[in-house]
Amino acid sequence: MGITTLNRYGSRATPSAVLWVTPNSTAAHAMPSVKDVLRHEALNRRAALTEEERAQKSDAAMRHLLQMPVFQTAGTVAIYLPLKTELAIHALLKASTQLTQRFVAPRTLADNQMSFHEVTECSTLERGFGNIMEPAMNSPVVRSEDIDLFLVPLAACDQRGNRLGFGGGFYDRALVNQRGFKLGVGFSVQLVERIESEAHDVMLDGFISEDGVVFF
Repeated sequence: MGITTLNRYGSRATPSAVLWVTPNSTAAHAMPSVKDVLRHEALNRRAALTEEERAQKSDAAMRHLLQMPVFQTAGTVAIYLPLKTELAIHALLKASTQLTQRFVAPRTLADNQMSFHEVTECSTLERGFGNIMEPAMNSPVVRSEDIDLFLVPLAACDQRGNRLGFGGGFYDRALVNQRGFKLGVGFSVQLVERIESEAHDVMLDGFISEDGVVFF
């Protein structure tokens, strides 16, 4: 797997996920996989949302989240620090002083793994792989086994809980065998009919968007 980089869609893609090629290169003539096509289409739909639409839909999704029993009873919630076109969950940190949950966010490690660290609205953040913001290295580490709810970014999700990520496999490795509820987070335009799963893929327990929550 390659180092996480940003592609033109502002996604957490790896070099293998998006090909940057010249017309005469060998890769230019390679047929994209079904997953590559689905990822490309879903990220295009997400990128087509206006800034105002993303803000409104993000607020609606967060209202749905705050009403979920799995969120209300969670002691520790893993969030992500969103890129420009991702569903924004900043409201959780802004409201953290009024909530009982402890929040953690991932750091991407050199061995293509992730660790989770405590984070608040006042936490010091730094740029990691691909310019993605992440908690500082000295932020307290929280074991994945102690996380009750994972909010998982994605490129797309299907009606059975199959998640299409960004090509690096970071979340599949981080979530395997974890007991915490795995909630995919995205806009309704990222919900697709079917994604072919592979042996290493980790299924989601639910998907939340501006339209509400779908459980699998």
